[in-house]
Amino acid sequence: MHIGIIGAIENEISPLLKVMNDVKIEKRAMLNFHVGKYRDVEVVALFCGVCKVNAAIAAQILIDKYCVTHIIVAGVAGAIDEKLHIYDTVISSDVVYHDVAEGILTEYHPWIKSIFFAADEGMLDGITKANQDDDSVLVGRIATGESFITQDGREEIIEKCNPQCVDMETASVAHVCYVNSVPFVAIRSMSDTPHESGNDAFEKYCLGAAEKSVKVLLRYMDSI
Repeated sequence: MHIGIIGAIENEISPLLKVMNDVKIEKRAMLNFHVGKYRDVEVVALFCGVCKVNAAIAAQILIDKYCVTHIIVAGVAGAIDEKLHIYDTVISSDVVYHDVAEGILTEYHPWIKSIFFAADEGMLDGITKANQDDDSVLVGRIATGESFITQDGREEIIEKCNPQCVDMETASVAHVCYVNSVPFVAIRSMSDTPHESGNDAFEKYCLGAAEKSVKVLLRYMDSI
């Protein structure tokens, strides 16, 4: 297994980089790819920058240049489900764009049957089992769009796709993985919720949420 791991910002990847071995940094498309190992697992990790295009660039390079066999998005997200708390973690059952018209994906390339990109069942099962003793880890839908969601727009997103949480990158990585037939899953920990929302909450909890998502990731990698 050769795993590509993508975070949007440095905080989302730095906890992983601290425990990787034999790391060398390679620069491509203005991005720093950290090539190394975690235990005996080959890993290429990077933070790609915020938003969909940046994440898609990173994912395609991981596939084309580093020949990764699996891709994982790790990092933070904003909770949509009111039952979620700060630092709760969602493993993606599937992901969806909340700001793309449905016909764009079903009537044009890649002609998918629905607007939802399903996570790889084997990876989903492995992460779930590795974290089965942690009640704050659950499986659910993640939605992606180009704006930071506070209270505005929340109801429209719920009506369209009813996700557990939202972010700004995951669906684009899933999209790239789908067209390349590369197994994919996402791990997102909550940095803000309907009860604690906005940039202040994000700034307050971002690092802790990032550390939690990497902890969930490493439990999985320890089990491989």
